[in-house]
Amino acid sequence: MRGRMKILVCAFFVYTGILSLLIFRGLFELEKESKISLQEFVLQPRYAPSLEDGVVEVSSHLNNSTGTIVKKEESADEAMLSIEESVRDLVIFLNVPFTSQAPLENWDNVVYQQGCEEASILMAMLWVEGKQLTPASAEKAILAISNFEQENYGLFQDTSAADTAEIMRDYFHYENVEEVSNIGITDIQKELTKGNVVIVPVNGQKLGNPFYKLPGPIEHMLLIKGYDAKKKEFIVNDAGTKRGEGFRYKENVLEAALQDYPTGHKEPITEIKKAMIVVRPR
Repeated sequence: MRGRMKILVCAFFVYTGILSLLIFRGLFELEKESKISLQEFVLQPRYAPSLEDGVVEVSSHLNNSTGTIVKKEESADEAMLSIEESVRDLVIFLNVPFTSQAPLENWDNVVYQQGCEEASILMAMLWVEGKQLTPASAEKAILAISNFEQENYGLFQDTSAADTAEIMRDYFHYENVEEVSNIGITDIQKELTKGNVVIVPVNGQKLGNPFYKLPGPIEHMLLIKGYDAKKKEFIVNDAGTKRGEGFRYKENVLEAALQDYPTGHKEPITEIKKAMIVVRPR
C-alpha cells in the first residue's frame, strides 16, 4: 500500500513538473511571438516602397511627407556618413504635393504669370504640414499670398531668394526656413540627403523645358524634391508648367541655370548670384 502511494506521489510530481514546463514554454513562445510581431509592426513603413528596385522609401513620423531615400543595402545612418560617398549611388525623393503657378490654367492673369515664388513656397508648406490642396484651393492660396505681398511690401512680382524666404516666414509664420547664398549643386544635394526641401531661383531660359512658353522666363523659381545620382538628375516640382510635377533636369543644366534675381518686376540682373531656400520639416 505504501509502495503504491509512493508511486502515485512520484507520478503526481512528475506530471506537475511536465505540465509546468509545458505552460512555461508556451508562455515563453507566446512572449517571443508577441515581440516578433511588435518588431515587424514597428518596422513597417508608412508608405510601401514605390520607386525603382533597390530604393527604400522612408516616411517621416513628424508629418505626412515622405523622407529621404537611402541607397541599396545601406542604412540611413550609413548613407549620411559623407555627402560625397552617399550621393554617389543615391536616389532621394521627397513626397511634395504639386501645384502649377496657374492651377486652373488662368495664365492670362498677371498674378499667376508671376506666381512661381508663391507656388513654390505653398508646395513646401503643404509638405511641412502633410496636406494637399485642390486646384481651386491652390489658386486661391496663391492669390492670397500675392495680395499679402502687395499689401505688406508693395509688390508681388519677382522676389529674390532672400525676400521669398522672408515672405514664407511672414505669411505662414514658419521659421524653419533659411536662405543660403553662394551655393552649388553639392549644397543642394547635401540638404536633400538631410530630408530638406530646396527652392532655387533660376534663369528659366537656360533650363530648356519643352513645356514653357518660349523663350521661357528669365526670372523663375522652382522646388527641388529629389536627386537621382545614377542618372545625374534633379527631381523637381516646377510650377511653371502643369506638367511640372516630378520633372527632371540634368544636374549640369540646373547648375548652369542657377541664378538669383533682384526683387522687382523685370529688374536688371547685373551679376550672377546663386542661392537657395532651405525648408526643413518641423
